[in-house]
Amino acid sequence: MPRTSDKKEKLVESAGKLFHQVGFNQTSIADIAEDSGVPLGNIHYYFKTKVDLVAEVLNSRKEAIESWFEELEKLPKPKDRLIKMLGDLEGMKHKVVKYGCPVGSLCQELDKERMPVSRQADGLIKIQLKWVTGQFRELGKQNPEDLGLQWMSSIHGTALLANALKDPKVIDRGIVRLKSWLKEL
Repeated sequence: MPRTSDKKEKLVESAGKLFHQVGFNQTSIADIAEDSGVPLGNIHYYFKTKVDLVAEVLNSRKEAIESWFEELEKLPKPKDRLIKMLGDLEGMKHKVVKYGCPVGSLCQELDKERMPVSRQADGLIKIQLKWVTGQFRELGKQNPEDLGLQWMSSIHGTALLANALKDPKVIDRGIVRLKSWLKEL
């Protein structure tokens, strides 16, 4: 029999996957139970509400983003880190084309619903923006906040367009454009 923490992790993993693929509002607790293999009646043992579950999904995504940035920080130069960030985006482009950005899509959906956790979701974007801005600051660029905002706007806008157009070439073109822009800085 799986340990309690295993069941909780399975619920968070399934919820995160389904929130990304189907959307928060369109995903039922029963869907999450079925996908995770955790009996429906047991879910409330771990999470009182769906909002509690999405809060845990957001915590999990925050940890994943922080871990990702720790890995990127192992590269010696900020430009290399930003280029690697783009490579990682390329690696997930087919999921982004099919389902949208796992962070941006959820942020938008929760914001529209004025969910109590929407600020927590928006925090994921802020973490990314802060890290990217730090890379431009480390490069010694003037206005690193503006450059970070431009970088993140381009990435999230590219993801949105690629999803709307169902075209991975949009991501490829966005990556080429950002690499060129970074090289010119």
